[in-house]
Amino acid sequence: MTAVGLASPFELLDELKRKVRTLQQLQFHVLEIVGALDQQGAAETLGYKDLVEVFKHVLHWDPKVSRRKLVQAKALCPTMTPTGSRAEPALPGVAAAMAEGALSDDHVDVLAEAMAELPAAVEANVVEYALQHEPRSTKAFCEQLAHHLDQDGPEPEEPEPVRRKNFVRRQWKGGRYLLSADLDAETGAKLDALIDPLTKPEPGDLRHAPEREGDALCEIVDLALRADQHRVHGGEAVQLTVTVDYDKLRAGIGTARLDNGEHIPMNQVRKIACDAGIIPMLLGSRSRIHDVGRKTRTINAGLRRILVTRDRGCSFPGCTRPPKHCEAHHVQLWSEGGETNLGNLTLLCRRHHDLVHHSDWQIQMTGGIPIFRPPAFIDPQRRPRTNHLHTTELQDLPAPTGRLKPVLIHT
Repeated sequence: MTAVGLASPFELLDELKRKVRTLQQLQFHVLEIVGALDQQGAAETLGYKDLVEVFKHVLHWDPKVSRRKLVQAKALCPTMTPTGSRAEPALPGVAAAMAEGALSDDHVDVLAEAMAELPAAVEANVVEYALQHEPRSTKAFCEQLAHHLDQDGPEPEEPEPVRRKNFVRRQWKGGRYLLSADLDAETGAKLDALIDPLTKPEPGDLRHAPEREGDALCEIVDLALRADQHRVHGGEAVQLTVTVDYDKLRAGIGTARLDNGEHIPMNQVRKIACDAGIIPMLLGSRSRIHDVGRKTRTINAGLRRILVTRDRGCSFPGCTRPPKHCEAHHVQLWSEGGETNLGNLTLLCRRHHDLVHHSDWQIQMTGGIPIFRPPAFIDPQRRPRTNHLHTTELQDLPAPTGRLKPVLIHT
């Protein structure tokens, strides 16, 4: 290629992709060697108790790195049975993708952990997702997939799971007050609903997110003290949006979805109703009453709630940001004649909102769903993408064995 200093950004990106692909292929070959050494019992042959000690002396790897490589090798490399026959790897699809240099070892960690809980029949689906997204988004996809394959929880004859208790740890140290908590999803969603509105940075605000969130918590404490016996929000209870299938609500089965993306058992919905306002969300032809048209660029509360229910968070492919961290984006800009209605709006987090305004990413609405087309340097064919974390339809997945079954995610 052209000398690095003289190459264009597109030439550099192409070369970087080639180098990374080669590097990932080499990482797979490393795992093959690690797996072969493990299969041969090389540590015992060399007089060591295990390969972790061998690698410490030969490769100067930390034990953590060695254990990670051994776990990856067990998932991706063939094994020999006691009879001497060759057994295929536990994750053949993941192994094939990494052998081609298409997946990183971080992807392998995520997929190996996820497939330990998922049926083998969906491996191709999670690999396909991983080929297009970073490990963090892939992990979120796998978690969502696991939930929707078994959203009713344990079989009725299984014992009721023990409800985890809430914990708060408080300690004074060096004139500072250290606070940590482990809370249930319901309480966490309420706390998010209180903190999030107070963490938005003002112009010129140089505080990092953890500092803004810490200041927001302090402000909530002050509000609670001033409120006396009243609720914090102007005397009203904290408000949450709960999305739930109507038939399941009537039957009292399955789960409901909080506006932060967490799922809670149906029997907790009534409990939330005692402490917080629940906003029921229904999408249908009557949603047009919330349309603003050309009157204003700003959306009203009713339209935003419908938008939140449809998009469930940032609609950019692979993004995990919840609705509270998102802004409404006009697909056809309002300044160019676009209307303020459900068919021309989508939720985007601040980072991706800036991206679509300043890059070649394009959005179009198809069947009421935002579809994204990446720049040519990412995909020369600019094939359409959606955020599968929020809008995936699982009816096309192969049916796994056992009582698990694919479930359509309604959007």
